Amino acid sequence: MQDKQSLQLELINEIKERVSRIREDLGLGKALFDIVDIEVNGKMLTIYTKNRTDKSTIIGPGGWVVGKLREEMKDRFEIIRVEDYTDKVLFEKRIKAIKSLFDDIAFQNICNYFLYKEIPRKKIDVTYLVQCQYDLYAVDILLNIFNVKVITYDFPALVPQKTKEKISNYLSEKNIEHEFLTLNLEKDEIKTLINSFPCGFLKDKIVKDIEGYIFTSCLNCGVFKYDRGIIINFFELFPIKIKKDESYLNYCPLCIQSCKIKENKLKFIKKVVKEVYKGFKEPTDASEEILKVIK
Repeated sequence: MQDKQSLQLELINEIKERVSRIREDLGLGKALFDIVDIEVNGKMLTIYTKNRTDKSTIIGPGGWVVGKLREEMKDRFEIIRVEDYTDKVLFEKRIKAIKSLFDDIAFQNICNYFLYKEIPRKKIDVTYLVQCQYDLYAVDILLNIFNVKVITYDFPALVPQKTKEKISNYLSEKNIEHEFLTLNLEKDEIKTLINSFPCGFLKDKIVKDIEGYIFTSCLNCGVFKYDRGIIINFFELFPIKIKKDESYLNYCPLCIQSCKIKENKLKFIKKVVKEVYKGFKEPTDASEEILKVIK
């Protein structure tokens, strides 16, 4: 019986052979590349390359190569991701730093999951706010670690009908508890939010309405503690690399309208660029976001 290391090496060699053949079939020519590690998590395969050049070789122009690879290996893997190994090392260092800084059980459980794939024997209850952008992408991760209740603040200028339906359908398919909380905003409040750049304004609503551990991306810092709970900006602390797909939710209309103001447009661009440097967003996806919002 083969050990884990032998099976891993066998899979790496298979991937390299397939990628080389696919590139040749697509007329892309031969290219030398290294795969330094792979990670199999259920139906998801993550391939780690030595550098970004090798990563680009496996992905191919327009994602053609990795797309063909996914087709060929679909009986084993539904998702195939290609990452730079350096990004993995930096992410692990970040997780270890967070683990040493925060002794709260929620932080420790997340860090242990990312570092050791450790799932708590007893899951604690948390609330997760799903509103826009990549919020749906963290649902599956959090479900591995916690008992998750999902809420969404419901207001047309914050969550358009199309976004509401997308959120509801996604969570319904996974049988995840979800609640829409009605949010009332007066015209003057909306005007103030648009003028001042609205990203992060829901913090005050959360403090008033919810207690315990709350995860959200609508927070202008990594962590905010108050007398009844802790608000955690999941992607700010744990910038996992995400490739945009059909689960992506657009920016809210408030943010888009706000970016028509020059000062807010600059704030938005700086925010997205920061997310790229932290390893959260791919440069191509970030560029598309900027162009779509500030057009």
